[in-house]
Amino acid sequence: MKKIKKIVAIIPARGGSTRLKKKNIYPVLGKPMIQYTIDACKKSSYDIEIWVSTDCQKIKKIALELNTNIHNRSKINANSESYKQAAIREAADFIIKKKNIVPDIILSLQANSPTITNKEIDKCINALLTYDRDEIVSVDKNLMQDAAIRVFRSNYVFQKDLSTNFGVVITDLFDVHTIEDVKHVESLLLKK
Repeated sequence: MKKIKKIVAIIPARGGSTRLKKKNIYPVLGKPMIQYTIDACKKSSYDIEIWVSTDCQKIKKIALELNTNIHNRSKINANSESYKQAAIREAADFIIKKKNIVPDIILSLQANSPTITNKEIDKCINALLTYDRDEIVSVDKNLMQDAAIRVFRSNYVFQKDLSTNFGVVITDLFDVHTIEDVKHVESLLLKK
């Protein structure tokens, strides 16, 4: 197994959300939602450099208070029709070219998945390394992709086609999109 030197997490956190305003920083049990994902990265057994990609000043302020790096997302990748992967590519390109950081692994972690823990992050990274995959995605117990965690070998972030050397990790993660989802996720977090 090749030694991993650098892991970067990109947390895409757009300011505009239609169903739940400012969803990525909406309070969940008194903490901004994005903080759960950031805290999970910090507790990982891997040394992960955390970047928040956003177009929103409030999200930037919170992310900086939580000691993360900021990527200023372009307007073209910050509207509701933008693909998340385009925002991930834009941030990765900035990190690699402008900051001269060449990660071995790039994570895409959702800000609105507050049930993400360091254990799930580590499990996904371990699967990529153990099974020598180029990409790992998190799926639910029905094997449906939940999009909460994606782990890439660095160059695969820029691939235009589907990966053929990928795998999945079953997780039990929950995405928040509505106020009802907030109530549900708070009850899940209180049980942990």
